Amino acid sequence: MSKQQGQQEPTSQPPQAEEPSASAGMRQALLDAGKTEFANYGYDGARLERIAAKAGCAKRMLYYYFGNKKDVYLAVIEQSYTDIRASEESLNLDALEPLQALHALAQKSFDYHANNQAFTRLVLQENFQGGEMLGQVSNTESLRRAALTPLERILERGVAQGLFKPEVTATDVHYLISALSGFRIDHAATWRSLLQVDLLGDALRERHLQMLLDQVDALVCVRGAQG
Repeated sequence: MSKQQGQQEPTSQPPQAEEPSASAGMRQALLDAGKTEFANYGYDGARLERIAAKAGCAKRMLYYYFGNKKDVYLAVIEQSYTDIRASEESLNLDALEPLQALHALAQKSFDYHANNQAFTRLVLQENFQGGEMLGQVSNTESLRRAALTPLERILERGVAQGLFKPEVTATDVHYLISALSGFRIDHAATWRSLLQVDLLGDALRERHLQMLLDQVDALVCVRGAQG
């Protein structure tokens, strides 16, 4: 990662009399454009000019809303992880039976990765750099708990009901779901070119989703408890 990450760039003067809704809309447009840019080019290859152009504004607006390039990147990373967790919160997992809740969470992750492919590329780019920037996000601990706490609650309920193996952890389940949800996105191009298999095609979608659910069952369920 570039040694110039922390270098400050001059901030812009605020836009005159901007409506709050317009301000929020512009900020979100910049975050969306930034996600695509950083996902495609990584931190060092990304250009603020392209982000601003895609969002339909001047580059100075990035400085006004976020600060320098590093600040933009950190905001994009934080928003990206916040978005996937927010999509899971809509499931109301605590109201579902334990295995039903795990299936709902697994399917949500499967679909989210497929429908937000810039997210998977952004995560890969951050991994190429050793995850050093993610560690600088101000609410990393909150993001970590948002990913694992719902799983912990589901597993606790399943164990209490005699359905789940007590040794399985939230990290185990998160790993399995993330791996099978993300691999088909991250490796689609090479599988298509080399193996002539379309991982993202409709023909394989339902098969791979069912494989994910079956693997979740095999990991967590006491034998005979899958229903």
